[in-house]
Amino acid sequence: MNKSQLLELTRVNLRYANPQVTDRARKKGKSGKALTRSLIGQYLLSGVLFLFIYGLTMFIIDFSKMPGYFTYYVALFGILAFSQGISVIYNVFFESQDLAAYLPLPFRQRTIFSAKILVVALTVVPFVFPMFVVFLLTGWRSGIFIPLTLLLSIVLFVLIIALVFSICCLIVFGLTRTAVFKKHKKIVTSLLLGISMAIAIIGILSMNAQSSSIETSQLDRQPISFLMPIFHIASTPFSVAGMTSFAGLLLVFILLLGTIKLFILPKLYEQLADASSATETRRRKHKTDQSLNQLFINYNKQLLKEPNLIMQVLSSSLLMPVIFIVSFAFSGSLNLSHLETRFIGVVFLTGVALAFMTTNQTSFISNLISLDQENFHFVRSLPISMRHYLKQKFKVGLVVQSILTGGIALAGGLLFRLPILFLISLIVGALLGSYLLCLRFFARDHRLLLLDWTNLNQLFSRGSGNVGLVLTLLVSIFGSLIVLAGYGFAAAYFPFWPLNLAVLAVVGFISFLLILYYQKNFWQRFD
Repeated sequence: MNKSQLLELTRVNLRYANPQVTDRARKKGKSGKALTRSLIGQYLLSGVLFLFIYGLTMFIIDFSKMPGYFTYYVALFGILAFSQGISVIYNVFFESQDLAAYLPLPFRQRTIFSAKILVVALTVVPFVFPMFVVFLLTGWRSGIFIPLTLLLSIVLFVLIIALVFSICCLIVFGLTRTAVFKKHKKIVTSLLLGISMAIAIIGILSMNAQSSSIETSQLDRQPISFLMPIFHIASTPFSVAGMTSFAGLLLVFILLLGTIKLFILPKLYEQLADASSATETRRRKHKTDQSLNQLFINYNKQLLKEPNLIMQVLSSSLLMPVIFIVSFAFSGSLNLSHLETRFIGVVFLTGVALAFMTTNQTSFISNLISLDQENFHFVRSLPISMRHYLKQKFKVGLVVQSILTGGIALAGGLLFRLPILFLISLIVGALLGSYLLCLRFFARDHRLLLLDWTNLNQLFSRGSGNVGLVLTLLVSIFGSLIVLAGYGFAAAYFPFWPLNLAVLAVVGFISFLLILYYQKNFWQRFD
């Protein structure tokens, strides 16, 4: 493999993976290697921020004496890597529109494959980087020489991620090679991405259910048996069990790599071309006598029916809140059926906080304008009001986002056994938060308008990129916890009506200011 070609292709894919971050870095005078280092730094910073979320709990656990928690964290981040790997690999290889650019160039298929996989790794690895820290802490607590522990942790982390990505590649490329995929692309894509997300949800919930069933007197949890070889490698690498386990993992990776080299790489161009030309056999019904509003609404609904988009949005913005709610509900640690009436305002703000968790730069509403691609210029050339067109588009996105956030609020309220009055308060708060955030992210989509995107990751990483997404998540979580804790404390000690009327007035005033702001600074800009 030509290393210089591989590096150049990786640099090109990095630039196109997040074009607006690339443009921002170029405006700061960065180019060449400095630009590449800046882009890689964005991903590394995402990993550090995500590590901070889990770091506090990890450093207090002695993984060398707790194989149960070691295997739990390895399984947790392995499932996340698998779920995201399936989605990102399919997106980068089969949903991108850059195949035509590679055909006339003297690049070998394995070089193009490797460059794209490296970009996939840079996209996914930051979110599973805590697994590396688990290996590092295990070796350190086991008394292994620190430099050797660092080297061993890096090798083991790379090997595990390479194994997961190899399995993901075989699944994605194997499924897209079938005749069923060529005839029913959207259906098979929905199944592929849906199953990967279902595996993530079921896997994490089953592990949490197992954890809650363990007696509190037991310090460790039940180890996951098939992951114990990884524990032996990290804790006792020079023992018979450690060396045998490492040799076994290495052998499995070599076999998977050989399978990819034998069955995927020789026909990479042909498979990508066939997948791009695959069409559905389903015929659409032609609707007659539609008004202009109905036409706009149906058009925008069609934009949101792309399976890859649906699964990317669900896994990025809804997966973690769903897992969080269901995990606590089935563990039985929260039963709010006897919650006192004075906390109804806290429940309302909890609904608003839930909207912050489910509405972000990866949501439907945040990308609905850019999904138009070249159609946006066509619509703008027509003798119709752009404000009217965008209003209809906004309504579709708002309804979809409200159904998702309101549905999660309803499910959470029922699972936590909230009284009916509290349940209504939670849903109203979630809907209010959804509306205000939809205004923000819809205007953001137009401000960061990107119509020539080649894969969805380019849309999701606009603006501040993955770093901004993680920071937003952190600020939303910790900010919400602080506000809710303060409000809950005040509700316990201050009179009901003065406190809640004051909070309601503040929320109403802020909502009014935000609506007025977007009315003047966004909607009034259009004819």
